Amino acid sequence: MADAQNLRKAGTGKSALGLIVIGVMVVAIIAAVLYALLMPGVLETLLGIAIIGGVILIAVAVIGAIATGILSIGLYAHKGEEYQVDVDYNLDDVESVKERSSDDRKE
Repeated sequence: MADAQNLRKAGTGKSALGLIVIGVMVVAIIAAVLYALLMPGVLETLLGIAIIGGVILIAVAVIGAIATGILSIGLYAHKGEEYQVDVDYNLDDVESVKERSSDDRKE
């Protein structure tokens, strides 16, 4: 492919500059977060918010599971149950499918 005549090369200077800017921003954000966490009372406040958020998420999940369970009872009662009658299943009727494809069906 190195011998191809229709190859063109595009510069990647803008992309490289963008990656450098992203790297500097990530370092600045990490430094700002560390500085904020070292301030007195900030860590305790964030921990309290995280605990409250976790409790809310667990409560929503439990309420959702209970609501799904209650709604499924009505759906089950409405749908009913289907089953076959007068059918005999015998293990002697089972055929091996080893080295067979879907084209090898019995007609």
